[in-house]
Amino acid sequence: MSASAVAGIIFANVHDELLAGLTEQRSMASIPFGGRYRLIDFPLSNLVNAGVSNVGLITKENYRSLLDHIGSGLYWDLDRKNGGLHLMPPYNYSGAKRQRSYVDSLYGAMNFVERSNADYIVTYNADIIANVDIADAVESHVKNGADVTIVYNHGILPVNHTDMASLSINAEGFVDSISFDKSVDEVDFGLGIFIYSKDAWKKIVERGYDENDSSIYTSIRKAMDNLKIYGYCHNGFVAVMDSGKCYYEANMMLLDPSVRRDLFNKERPILTKTRDDMPTRYGTKSVVKNSFIADGCVIDGEVNNCILFRGVKIEKGAKVENSILMQGTKIGANAVVDYVISDKNSAIGDDMTVKGTSQKPFLIQKNQTL
Repeated sequence: MSASAVAGIIFANVHDELLAGLTEQRSMASIPFGGRYRLIDFPLSNLVNAGVSNVGLITKENYRSLLDHIGSGLYWDLDRKNGGLHLMPPYNYSGAKRQRSYVDSLYGAMNFVERSNADYIVTYNADIIANVDIADAVESHVKNGADVTIVYNHGILPVNHTDMASLSINAEGFVDSISFDKSVDEVDFGLGIFIYSKDAWKKIVERGYDENDSSIYTSIRKAMDNLKIYGYCHNGFVAVMDSGKCYYEANMMLLDPSVRRDLFNKERPILTKTRDDMPTRYGTKSVVKNSFIADGCVIDGEVNNCILFRGVKIEKGAKVENSILMQGTKIGANAVVDYVISDKNSAIGDDMTVKGTSQKPFLIQKNQTL
């Protein structure tokens, strides 16, 4: 199967409200992650690694930061004359409703799908951190003769997502039922990644739009009697961004080598915007343990069990533990920082003590000084 037969659609603003502190000035897709990445890097890279070269990016609001990051799509090889990366802001044309829900957004992408001439559509939420073999998932979809394939994982269902569903899947991989019951601890649950055959996609989206469905799972469930719906299991690392606590834990899990090997698979690399910077400089009395540190940092204090983005500066005598410090963060001399998430260009002054907990990390807003 030719990769040109597949088009991708990514939702940039999906569930922004679940990480409200970090999405005040940006979309979910542009939230920094893991020292040098943005959340958008994972769906974009997964699609590009599968050979998909026609990708639509559905945006709603606060997407200036996202546009600055992705640009023309150069770093994902999507700056093309044919296909490439397409921005789809909120639509409002005659006879159409303004974008209000996931299904409305898909309906607004109808023209993009038609112009792509794709036989298969992959839709992907930007709040999922995983390295998914999309090529294998699409091959499974085609082999099964499926109308819809739902990529799923076995684990604890994220309870804060309003449209997250659990799946009942038989021995042949066929989806028997879709449930919104969140009382069960461990289930097979959809990851917000769907593969559609084009005709099935149009039928599901048009019906869901006409019937004002807010969740695509509702629209798919209504069509189950007439369509072949299969599941595709992703067994690797998965993090669903459904709270600040989840975001914190997902970052900190990168300190586990097995997680890094799974997520940053050399055969399917996670691509991002490249920025040249000087190597990190360590002072003669600095102490750094079990930390993930990007280029361009200056460390003269102590750092333990942390994620540091580019350009972080930690002065002498400062002690930073269990924290995520985004680009340009400055920690003053003799400051004590523990269980903190600092957004870009924030600062903690000399001799300050700022502490959160593992259950509720303390968030410092972008450009904020304490």
